[in-house]
Amino acid sequence: MEKDLTELARRMKYFMDNYDCAYTYVHNVGETQAIVDYQDKVCRFCGKRYPEVKFRKKAHAISELVGNKEFVLRNECDECNIFFGHKLEDDFGKYLGLGRTLSQIFGKEGIPSYKDRSGSWRIDWTNKGWVIQMKPDCTGVEQHEDYMIFHAVRDTYSPIAVYKALVKMALSLLPYEKMPFFLDTVAWLKEESHLVSKYNMDNYAYMIERFIPGPRPLELRASGFIRKFDSYAVPYYQFLLEFGNYSYQIMVPCKTKDGLLEKVGQVDFVQIPGTDETAFMQSIFGESSSKLVDMRKKEKVKNECFDFCLSFEKSEEHNEEGRKIDEVLKEEGIELEKRLK
Repeated sequence: MEKDLTELARRMKYFMDNYDCAYTYVHNVGETQAIVDYQDKVCRFCGKRYPEVKFRKKAHAISELVGNKEFVLRNECDECNIFFGHKLEDDFGKYLGLGRTLSQIFGKEGIPSYKDRSGSWRIDWTNKGWVIQMKPDCTGVEQHEDYMIFHAVRDTYSPIAVYKALVKMALSLLPYEKMPFFLDTVAWLKEESHLVSKYNMDNYAYMIERFIPGPRPLELRASGFIRKFDSYAVPYYQFLLEFGNYSYQIMVPCKTKDGLLEKVGQVDFVQIPGTDETAFMQSIFGESSSKLVDMRKKEKVKNECFDFCLSFEKSEEHNEEGRKIDEVLKEEGIELEKRLK
């Protein structure tokens, strides 16, 4: 414990010495919070203005995939909104996969269900909690005395697109006066192909992914950190997104301000102290874990395994004496929309 506190103190000092917190948005107010630029109806991503482009769609500054219902960006046109949704958000959702279900993250249509691609098991969030359906020959779920391990497979996704989705959120929340420093970054986000690019952002494309065990320990929170002085050889802008059981930290590409980093070479990517750490939250569900994830790959990743452990206090075995499952569900008051076929 003493070693952990020393390491936490080191990281806290690193960010206090090198960065100013540019913003922190916490999703708990219950009403819409709009990010508004100086000029209304001018898109901060393409520079076009009304009526050349429309602003009819509700542009979420943070993806709805992580439960955002409050934070919207007024200055994102419909064309850019559609582009980012198709090119970036779809991959981000596939990367999160089963994690959104087990972390009870409310998306556009509530908490998503998950069905294993083999069709041998599925998990749904219902009015009575989780309902897990498995076929007799299911090998994708391990059952133990007080926990279950799910062996899931992510849908096909592009790592660089997932990273870009986080960059897009970071730029949506960035104070508008800083946007001129990120013109190359915006142009890179707007490229049609992930495979062929005019911009080399590979030195940035890493992510620190943390998992914090327990029933939804983190509320949705997004924070941005801007470097204090250009003489410091640290990334200009870092972004932290926390929600449910996860946090994702990235360095946001900024060629204009990070010239010194090009000379230094390898960047020391220091983990931002999480909300659970700074609040000294003690979990009875185990220690948090973190890993550095390489997101530089442009090609699609297929059949990537994703394991998840779900603990429970107790289990009971019911002898239903030949009754149909639908009868049991009705008796227990469980409203289940879909059954495993």
